[in-house]
Amino acid sequence: MTTTSEIDTGTAYGRPKPSYNARLREVGPGTPMGEALRRYWHPVASSETLVAGALPQKTRVLGEDLVVFRDGQGNPGVVIERCTHRGASLFYGRVEDDGIRCCYHGWKFDVQGHCIEQACEPALGRRRDAARQPWYPVAERYGLVFVYMGPPELKPELPRYDALENPAEDERYFASWPVPHAAVLGMPADFSWLNVYENSADPTHVTWLHSTHSGYQMLGTGTFGYPENFFDPATIADRLTYERTDHGVKYTQRFEIEGEDGEVTEYSFDVEQHLPNVFGLADYVKVTPDQRPDQLLWVVPSDDTTHRLFFSIRTNDHERMVRFVIGIQQNGKLNHELTDEERQRFPGDNEAQGSQGAITLDSEETLATGDRGVVMLRRMLLTMADDVEAGRDPINIIRDTSEVHHTQSGLFTIGKRPAEADVDATAGI
Repeated sequence: MTTTSEIDTGTAYGRPKPSYNARLREVGPGTPMGEALRRYWHPVASSETLVAGALPQKTRVLGEDLVVFRDGQGNPGVVIERCTHRGASLFYGRVEDDGIRCCYHGWKFDVQGHCIEQACEPALGRRRDAARQPWYPVAERYGLVFVYMGPPELKPELPRYDALENPAEDERYFASWPVPHAAVLGMPADFSWLNVYENSADPTHVTWLHSTHSGYQMLGTGTFGYPENFFDPATIADRLTYERTDHGVKYTQRFEIEGEDGEVTEYSFDVEQHLPNVFGLADYVKVTPDQRPDQLLWVVPSDDTTHRLFFSIRTNDHERMVRFVIGIQQNGKLNHELTDEERQRFPGDNEAQGSQGAITLDSEETLATGDRGVVMLRRMLLTMADDVEAGRDPINIIRDTSEVHHTQSGLFTIGKRPAEADVDATAGI
């Protein structure tokens, strides 16, 4: 007979039904986070690949189906996909000099949704002014097309970021993925945007996933060599700090490198999240201390369970963009080129984040000290939603056109100290 003391009570039997924090993770119209995210501008396309007069592009943002196009005069437009006449998809429409024309009955709308022609109606539509295609404001910056989907009367200024401002004469913006299915409308993925955005506040995964487990992914030496202890799981906790900034959450990883002359230099590697969905990364492959940050990424929710990733790089070096693409490869291939066995042997961000599920189940997590950045980020996002519900502007809403966001992401020199042999042992006595 088995006694109670001999029974292992730690089995999976009888677990409560898993759940997630809907207030944090749902982004559709009317949801707390969805309404908060609608107070910001979000990239929806690459400027370079959204060609004037070309076929319209279909996308999904915050649970809404949209069509993105550039009319023949070069004006970008974002409208609801379903035509306001009889509901046909404008994805099958024709882009003309002054707007987009529906394939079904030839109604044409400009980039602000005004109906300017009803092809089969008398006089091209005597009451065409009564029909307006639902649309959203559009702006362009840093090689990206942005859309604002919130209350018109609360529309903020499109933010500026110092990392991407004031490009040199020979610099340009690279903002298009070099793979056909993602070139125009961002790199798509079939899981929640927060799986990615929370990862950007999680430095310990770099130490384990991208080095200890799968080998050095996304990392190189270039003009600067990472020390061995940079990837030491036993020391990472003592070398990390997390803090709230004016714009979001920042983590700092400190380490030391001893030069040939014995001089020791202390460095910090910083990554900062700018709420609601922006973060910066240094050039991991060609690493140079105290280099001006040159890149930002936006994680844009398509809906609760899918997202698209956008980026902009300010550079005069086309190889910088190539190095960024290399950084998202595993085993020398883009993620969609990997076999199942390669994914198992060399898992990267896509495998780790995607396998969390379409939405992370908060009830199934066991958080630890290495998750401090993630916890801080979640709390700030929930505060953002609270502010919107209370009628306040959430964090990072820009009303002043002269304001520029300072980005603290990159490798920085903290200080130097002389070789031990040069230190006066009697100092301070």
